[in-house]
Amino acid sequence: YKAQAEVLYQEGVTGKALLSYFEEGKKEFVPWIQEYTRDHLFAVTFHQALKEKLRRGEKRKGTPGSERDSDTKVRLSEEVLQQQTPAMETEESGGPKLTENPAGGDYAKALVEAEKREAGDAKISKFLPMVLLTVCTLFIPGFTAIAKEEAKRMKDKNIEGILIFGRKCFLQVVKEFRRLRKAYIDGAILRFCILAGQSGIGKSLAFSQIYMREAFIQGEKVAFYSVREDTIYLFRMEDGKYTCQQAEVNDHGFWKTKAWKTFDGRSAHLIIDPAPSQGHKYFKVHLVEAFVVYLTSPNSELSNFEKEIRDLTWKRFFVPTLAIEESKVIAIELKENPSVFLERMKRTGGQLREFIREDKYELFKGYQDDAWAGIAANEYIHFGDLKVSSRIYSVQPSSTDETLLYSEKYVIVPQSEWVKSKIFQVYAAKHFKNFTGLDGEKWFFAKTYKGCKLLARRLPKNLADAKKKKKNDDREIKMHEFPAHSTLRTFSDGVERQIDTCRKHIKQVAEDQKAELTVCPTNYPPSMEQQTVGHCVISSKKSVGKAYVDELKFFGASKSKKARVFFLVPQKRAEYFSISFAKDFKKIALELAEFWVVGIDLIEMIEDAQKKQSKITASS
Repeated sequence: YKAQAEVLYQEGVTGKALLSYFEEGKKEFVPWIQEYTRDHLFAVTFHQALKEKLRRGEKRKGTPGSERDSDTKVRLSEEVLQQQTPAMETEESGGPKLTENPAGGDYAKALVEAEKREAGDAKISKFLPMVLLTVCTLFIPGFTAIAKEEAKRMKDKNIEGILIFGRKCFLQVVKEFRRLRKAYIDGAILRFCILAGQSGIGKSLAFSQIYMREAFIQGEKVAFYSVREDTIYLFRMEDGKYTCQQAEVNDHGFWKTKAWKTFDGRSAHLIIDPAPSQGHKYFKVHLVEAFVVYLTSPNSELSNFEKEIRDLTWKRFFVPTLAIEESKVIAIELKENPSVFLERMKRTGGQLREFIREDKYELFKGYQDDAWAGIAANEYIHFGDLKVSSRIYSVQPSSTDETLLYSEKYVIVPQSEWVKSKIFQVYAAKHFKNFTGLDGEKWFFAKTYKGCKLLARRLPKNLADAKKKKKNDDREIKMHEFPAHSTLRTFSDGVERQIDTCRKHIKQVAEDQKAELTVCPTNYPPSMEQQTVGHCVISSKKSVGKAYVDELKFFGASKSKKARVFFLVPQKRAEYFSISFAKDFKKIALELAEFWVVGIDLIEMIEDAQKKQSKITASS
């Protein structure tokens, strides 16, 4: 303060001058005080003290006179100078003072020195390996209670320290955030990065530890603002080791205080962990210069923060929920049964917090049942006009680069197998009373027309068994590849005059749900110049007799040009499905056609059919 006062004095600014400016209401005083606000806190504080003294002086009665007034001003200046230091401490604090947190310093040291190893094979899954950190600490900023609870739980499992699961997607995002931060330090304007993803996948706890560890290793300043705790933790390197101070953040004024201003800067990190229904709370974007990382679920916490920074440059990245392979690694490391985790994931999807503990899982099931019933749904995925329950749907990154596990774009999908099955039950009740009807066959033709792989098996079963010669024989149950067809025909192109008859037959069977349906491309029959690549027949009759053989002949089937007959059944039934032949018709039927049973993934069929207009999937 003395040094600042000397600078002001040299520039001609004295206590008397400040008082005079204030009393006379000079307009020049306003821009002057604004200019010196950042660098000369002494001047601002001094001015506030002068105002208070003047206010008190006006209340006191005294005899008028220029000499008395002059003495009052001089005495006022002297009193202000004597009391300037206490006044400045009060003004600059803006609330509670910083307090030392020795446990925080120990935590930073433990995080840097944590045992680091890889778990999981990259050949098994693109989500592996994971990087595991074993941190020996009872304190984690923003998670004080959870850290103690986890340390006790790990001790009960004979695991020393707290396990931090560094998911591969987190490591990729940390690398990208650090690249953007370097660009910001070098002069770029982007300084806000948002990490978004489904709740309970490790963003706040695991990702923040991975991110801070990299910063600590480089000796960088890191601030962690926990909205839930109304506390900010400030980490900085002093004399070769990290120290930690903390302060309560009770209003927006905190970001104006000396405590923050002396810490803030382009090279500092500020991690914000929002709280449900509170979001970023007291954070004020225009009062912070640090590089900001915001960890959030895709709900109002995200949309409100984006409004706060809408006039600035920022990036938002989405990360996926946990893959099955990741959950297996976590189960093994936590000495749990992987099959139990996998069973729970059928309901929770990849939300780690919900399947890692039985009590959390049971709570989640209740919440999910209520959400499906349309009651007590208070947790949402919220983007613009889209608002859906986060117990029913999940947000996933939508990347065109398979090597990247995060993306700026997202897609909203059914959360788990349980949700998909519920959706199918509702959809099937309305649309699939007769599975071999028009909807199923349209789907089949759309898939085979473009080329696809479906679980298929040659029929009849005894024929398949008798002629099976090698493992990859078509008669074995396997993923059968259907090549793409430039033209997919169901009627013979050998008799030109049959075109009208063919069209009439297609229309008739398509309108009669009980009859065997045959579906063709909309431009069928094609011109005679187009090459016929294959003949296909969709069938629902399990008994092959005279009528069946006559129809095969009508379709143009022959010994030299067999037709392919497909039976569409749910995938679970494909392995056991069989057909029968009427007496004296088996031999000729097998000469005219190949018979296949195809296992159809009903969920995939629904998703394909609804992709363009369904509310199940929304993307950006």
